Amino acid sequence: MVAFATIMGWLCVLVFNPKQFKYMKKTFTKLIWETMRLSVIVVSIVMMTFGVLKAEKSWGQMLKDRKVSINIESGSLESAIRRIETTSKIGFAYDYDLLKNIKVAPHRFFNESLDQILDALLSSNGLTFSVKNNTILIVKAPKENNKVTGFIKGRVVENSSDGTPIPGVTVRIDGSSMASSTDADGNYKLSLSPGKYRLVFSFVGFDTRVVDNVVVEDGKVREINISMKPSIAYLQEAVVVGYGVQEKRNLTGAIGTYKPLEEVGKVPMTIDNALIGKIAGVQVAPSSGIPGSASAIIIRGVSTLNKNGNTPLVVVDGVPVYSIDRNNNTTDFSGAKAPQFTFGGTGVNENYKNGAESSFENNPLASINPDDIESIEVLKDAYATAIYGSRGAAGVILITTKKGKSGKMKVDFSLSSSVSDPVKTPSMMDGDQYAEFYTSYLKAKNPASTVVFPKGISTNWLDQVTRIALGTNAALAISGGSDNMIYSISGGFDNQQSYIVNNDFSRYQGRVNLEGNLSKSIKIGTNIGMSYVDNNALNTQRIYRNAVLRAPNTPIMDGQGKYVWRYGSNPQGVNEDTNPVAWANTGKNSRIDTRVLGNIYADIKFASWVTWHTDFGVDWIDGKAYSREADKISTREGMAVSTTNNNRRWVISNELRINKVLNYKHAFNATLGQSFESSVEGINSVVGEGFQSDDILSINAATTKKVTNSLDQKWALVSYFGRLNYQFNNRYLAGVTYRLDGSSKFGKNHRYVGFPSFSLGWIPSEETFMKDVNWIDQLKFRGSLGFTGNDGGTGYYGNQGTYKPSSYSATYGTLSPLEVTSPNNPNLEWETTTMIDVGMDLTLLRSRVTLGVDYYKKDTRNSIVSSPLPSFMGFSNQQQNLADLTNKGWELTVNSQNIQGKKFGWFTTFNISRNSNTINKLHAIDPEQNARDIELNGGRYWMPGASATSFYMYEWGGVNSETGNPAWIDKDGNKGDKPIPVAYTTNPNSQRKVLGDALPKFFGGLGNTFIYKGFELNAFLSFSYGNKLFNGAKASMMNYTEGTMTGINAVNLSTDMLAYWKNAGDQTEIPSLVNPSNNVGGFGSSTDYTQGRYTSRFLEDASYIKLRSLTLAYTLKKKWASNLYRVKVFVEGNNLFTITKYTGLDPEVSAFGSSALNTGYDELTLPPMRTFRLGLQVGL
Repeated sequence: MVAFATIMGWLCVLVFNPKQFKYMKKTFTKLIWETMRLSVIVVSIVMMTFGVLKAEKSWGQMLKDRKVSINIESGSLESAIRRIETTSKIGFAYDYDLLKNIKVAPHRFFNESLDQILDALLSSNGLTFSVKNNTILIVKAPKENNKVTGFIKGRVVENSSDGTPIPGVTVRIDGSSMASSTDADGNYKLSLSPGKYRLVFSFVGFDTRVVDNVVVEDGKVREINISMKPSIAYLQEAVVVGYGVQEKRNLTGAIGTYKPLEEVGKVPMTIDNALIGKIAGVQVAPSSGIPGSASAIIIRGVSTLNKNGNTPLVVVDGVPVYSIDRNNNTTDFSGAKAPQFTFGGTGVNENYKNGAESSFENNPLASINPDDIESIEVLKDAYATAIYGSRGAAGVILITTKKGKSGKMKVDFSLSSSVSDPVKTPSMMDGDQYAEFYTSYLKAKNPASTVVFPKGISTNWLDQVTRIALGTNAALAISGGSDNMIYSISGGFDNQQSYIVNNDFSRYQGRVNLEGNLSKSIKIGTNIGMSYVDNNALNTQRIYRNAVLRAPNTPIMDGQGKYVWRYGSNPQGVNEDTNPVAWANTGKNSRIDTRVLGNIYADIKFASWVTWHTDFGVDWIDGKAYSREADKISTREGMAVSTTNNNRRWVISNELRINKVLNYKHAFNATLGQSFESSVEGINSVVGEGFQSDDILSINAATTKKVTNSLDQKWALVSYFGRLNYQFNNRYLAGVTYRLDGSSKFGKNHRYVGFPSFSLGWIPSEETFMKDVNWIDQLKFRGSLGFTGNDGGTGYYGNQGTYKPSSYSATYGTLSPLEVTSPNNPNLEWETTTMIDVGMDLTLLRSRVTLGVDYYKKDTRNSIVSSPLPSFMGFSNQQQNLADLTNKGWELTVNSQNIQGKKFGWFTTFNISRNSNTINKLHAIDPEQNARDIELNGGRYWMPGASATSFYMYEWGGVNSETGNPAWIDKDGNKGDKPIPVAYTTNPNSQRKVLGDALPKFFGGLGNTFIYKGFELNAFLSFSYGNKLFNGAKASMMNYTEGTMTGINAVNLSTDMLAYWKNAGDQTEIPSLVNPSNNVGGFGSSTDYTQGRYTSRFLEDASYIKLRSLTLAYTLKKKWASNLYRVKVFVEGNNLFTITKYTGLDPEVSAFGSSALNTGYDELTLPPMRTFRLGLQVGL
C-alpha cells in the first residue's frame, strides 16, 4: 500500500503540475528516442551476426533443458542420430557399422528434451550415451551381472473407449539402462532379475506414466497393462480453426494468433483494443476516447461497398455472436430524427450541429472480459474462412476462453488502479480574444456594423467539464480438476471514468466453464459467460464538442443560479439550448446491457479416431438506454428518451470429426457438419416531454409521450459444411473445404450458395536434401484459393418490400392503408469474394527466429450497394448488386529471441502489412448523382480505379500572401483565387481530384521485452503510414461564417485563427476574414468553400508512430512467497506519446465509429485517454 500511494502521489504531481510534467515529457521523449535508436542498432547487429549469448551450464543440464521437435522415420538408428545431429547442432561420436544395422520404428518428438529423445532411441537397443569433450558419445550399455530369471510384459493402449494400441512407447526401468518398446500391437516384454522395480512409460504426445513397486519373482511373469492419455502440453501448440483445432506446423491457411497471457501487464479493457498492432493484416482503429465505444476492425482491406459488410464475424467458443455492427448497436437519443453519427442520409456538414441530440455506437465486445480469454485466432485467407461461408469475406475472429486443467486447484487474483487524462486538448480563444475577433469580423464584413461582443468574462468550458479519470479493475479465477472433470470459474469488475465529469463505464462479469466425462466415450461441457455493463458515458461526445465551441464570454450560470442557455448576452450566436456544464451535471445518457453468452456441448467417441460433436449456443442481450435533460430550458420543460432492445440469437451445430493416421505416413483430419442459426431483434423508443419537476423524469411523468421507433426483425441461416486435411510423409499437405449456406435475407432464386476452397503445403525442411542446412529448423510453403461470401449489408429484408401505415388521411373502411417504404429486389444475390494467398513460414537458429510472409489478392463481385432510383419511381434507394472491388497486399511477421541467458533476455515481435484497394466497376450508378451526393458525404466518392475510402475533393492551394485570398488548383494544376464551382460553372465536379486515402499504405506493430532476473520491461509501438484524415475538428474551430440570414453562430475558435491574413506579404495559412471564397452567398450560405468537407483544406497526413504501452513488472522470488506460485507487481503507461504530422488531437479517431467505409473524419471527436496504471497479480 505504501508503494501504491507513493507511485500514485508522483502521478498526481505530474498531472497537476504542468511545468513539471512538461519537463518530464521532454526528458522522457528524448530518452525514448535514444533507446529506440540504440535498439535498432543492436537488433541490426544481432540479426546480421546471428549472435547468441549462452548461459554457462553443464552439458548434462543442457541436454535436459534443450527442447527439440523432430520426426524420425523408419530406418537405421544411424540415420536417426544424424537427423538429431543436424537439428540440435550438437556433435555425436559412434560406431557407424553398429548403428547402421539397428532398425528403429517411426517416432514423433514434440518439444522433448534431448536426453529423453536419446534415451528413447538407445536404451531399447542396448545402448547408452555420455558426454566427452562437448561431444555425445554413443556406446553399448554395460551388461547386468544379475542372472535373469523373471519377466514383465503387458500392453499399452490409448485411454479411450476402444483402447487403441500405441506402438513405439518406451518402457524403461528407472535407474537402469534396461528398456524396451512396444510393437505394432502395443505389446512389450522385459527380462529382469528378481527384485522391485519402477517402470516408466513414455511416448511423444502422451502423458508419461509411472508404475512403482513392481515386484519380479524368480521364474514368474508379471503383467502390467497401461493406458495413456494425450498430453495437454502437446496440444498447446494446436491452433483453433473453424469447427476444430489443428497443429500449427500443418496449417495451410493464413491465421494470426494473439494470447492475452503473454501481456506483461494489464490486458486492455476491450478485445478490439487488445488487437491493435498485434496481428499482421488486422487493422484496428479506435473511434474515440469514450469508454466502451466501438472500433473499426478491418481485415485485409475493405471488401465491400455495403456499409456494414466489412465487419468480421466474431465466434466465441464456437458461438457466432452479436459483434460490432452500426445497425444493431447505435443508441439514438435524437427524438426520432436522423442519428447523429449516421453517414448515409445525414451529411458530415450537418453532423453535430444540434447539441441537444445525440447517439452512440455501442461495442458488444466490451461485455467480454479479456481476462477470461485463452487465445484469439484471426482467420484471414479464404481457406481458413470458407468454413464460415457467407460470413467469411471480411475475416473471422475466433475467441477461446480459458478452460480448467486436471490437477491441483489454482486461484488467480488481479487488482489494478489507474489515472487518465486526455492525450491532448485544443487551444481555444479566451473571452476577450473571442469578443475582439467577432466584433472585427462583422466590421470587416460590413463597415457600418455597430455590433459589439462584450468582454470581461472568460469561461474555459473544457476545464469545467473535464477531470482526472480514475479506473479500477479486479478479477478472480479458480480452476482445476481431476481425470473426470475440469473446471474454470471466474468473476471480475471494471470501472473506468471518462475524463468528462459524471460519465463512466462499469462492467461486471462472470464465467463458468465445465467439462466432464460421463464415461470413457462420452464427454459433456458448458461455457457460459454473463455480463452486466452500465455505460453512463454516452453523453461525453456531445458535452465535449459543445464545451470546445461554446462562447467563452458567457457565464455558466446567471445571477439567480440558473444555467445560462443559448448565447447569453452576445448579440448573435448558436440558436440552440446549449450549456455543456448543465448537460454534464444534470443530464444523463446511459445504456445498460445484460448479456448471456455461452454454449453446452457433448462429444461421443465412437472410436479413437471418430468423434461426434453436438453444440447448442446462445447470445442474448437485453439493453435499456435512457436520456434526459434535467434543467428547465427555454424551449420545453425537459425531455427524456427511453429505448429498449432485445436481441436473441441461437445456433445448433452437429459435427462428425475424424482424425486418423495410416502407416505412419498418411494423416487425415476431416470434419463434416450442419448448423442452424436464428436471430430475433426488437427495438422500442419512447420520448417524453413536459416534466413538472426536474427530480421526476420518468417517461410516465411526461405531459406528452410518443413512440418514435419500434422495430422487430429476424433472420435465419441453415448451413452444411465439410473440411478435409491430408498430410503425407509429414511434409506434403493438402486441404479442401466446402460450405453451403441458405439465408432468409435473400429471395428464393438466390437463397442457397456454396463456398469451396483449396490449399496445398510443402515442408521442404523435412526433405533429405535439407538435412545438412543447420540454420533452418523448419521451412514451410503454403498456398490457398477459395471463395467466401457476405450478407452483412443487405439488411434483413433487402429482397422484400417493406411497408408502414399510410401517412395520408385516406382510409379503407376504418383501416389505414399501407404504403411501401422501400421497394423489393427479388434478384438480390450474395456477394462473392475470391481470394488467393501464398505464404511462407520459417523457423531459424534453433527456434530463435520465426518469420511468416503472406501475399494475397481478393476480388469481390456483386457488392451490394444502396443505389439511387429515378425520382418518378417514388423511392429514393434500392439495394442492388452493383460493384466489383479488389484488395491485394502482403504481410510480414517476425519474432526473435535476440538474447536468452540465465539472467537476461531480450525478445522482439514485429509485424507490418501493406494493402491496396481498388474499385473495378460500378454498374448502373449515375456518376452525376454520385457527384451530387458527395456534397453531403464529405468528399467520399466512389469511382472506378480509386479506393473505396479515397477522398475526391477540390484542391486547396493555400493563401495568396499578397491578397489574403484562398487559392484553388484545378485538375490541370492551374491556380486561381476563384473557388472551383465558381470558376467552372459547367460540370465543376470534373475538377475534383483523388487526394488521398483514409486507409493506410502500411501499418503494424513493434514490441520489445527485456527480462532481467525477476524484472520485465515491455514497450509496444503501433504505427500507420500513408493514410489521410479530414480534420473536421479544425474546420469547426475555424468556422466563423456559419449561421442563418439573421446572424452567425459565433462559436468559439482556435487560437490559430488569430494569425489570419491582415497585410500584404503576410505568410499564413488563414485567409483574410472576408474573401471571395466565403462571401459568395452571404450569411447562412452553404457556399463558404473554405469550410467545405469536399475541399482539401483540412485534409491532413495522419501517419503516426504511437507508444501504445510501456510496462515494468517484477515477479517476486519463490522464497519470498513460498505458498504462492506467482506474485507480480507492475506499473504501466498507455498512449504515452504519438509522433505525427497531424495537427488535430489524435490521428486515430473516427467520427463514424466502426464504419470502415466512413473512416477518415475527425469531427471534434473525443480524443483517447493517456493512462497510468499500477497493478498486482497473485496466483496460489
